Amino acid sequence: MTPTLDRVLLYGFAEEAPVLASRIRAIGYDTLAASEPRAAAGLMAQSEPPVRATLIPAGFVLPERGAELDHVMRSAGPFGLRFVAVGARPDESGRARLRERGVRLCLWSPFQERELRFVLNRAAFDPSPGSGERKNGEARLQLRVPTELSALVHTGGRVKPALIYSLSAAGCFLETRRPCLVGGTLEVALALPAGELCLSARVVVTNVPGNLQRTKLPCGMGVEFRQLAAEAREALGAYVQERARAFEL
Repeated sequence: MTPTLDRVLLYGFAEEAPVLASRIRAIGYDTLAASEPRAAAGLMAQSEPPVRATLIPAGFVLPERGAELDHVMRSAGPFGLRFVAVGARPDESGRARLRERGVRLCLWSPFQERELRFVLNRAAFDPSPGSGERKNGEARLQLRVPTELSALVHTGGRVKPALIYSLSAAGCFLETRRPCLVGGTLEVALALPAGELCLSARVVVTNVPGNLQRTKLPCGMGVEFRQLAAEAREALGAYVQERARAFEL
């Protein structure tokens, strides 16, 4: 049986809706679309699993249409609903109006797949921006953020390039077609704005094509850092917090 995909509601989008929906489906989410509160409520009432994330245009006219968002919010199930503003970045007054209606997350154009996936995951599973992520009811101890950082992986006397798909103060997910085996040890060399780091790590999960592939992640491996020096942990934490703020109103 095909598993039921997590669902995202697109509310109030016009001609950009098909393209946005296609990008969302490509990273493992299903989509629903509505343009008025009653239709949105009907879709959410029938959705299984429940809708937890709703995307709205960044230029959504507020407060004129604020009552619509209130109605959509009241239609959400027991898990609640998180709004994400998507599109061209509004000016400060526009961002303030979004915050007044309870919108806390944002994704400004242009954005990459990893940023879209991060915001959807955070909206669907994280109860409050700035806290640890929640996945299937379990809180992660560290916030993970999408990055555009490149890395060099040193293992077994060889060096291979990788992209750091997501990063936390405790570990990262390395996008690579040649992941190491779970339990293997390696060193990750990366450059943060604060300086270069070379970190010891252990592979805790891999994602490769096949029946068990995680569709919401690229091919690669998740690693946890080992024996971090205080300076390295501080540099990682500062970068993660700064990066996370880019997706908060």
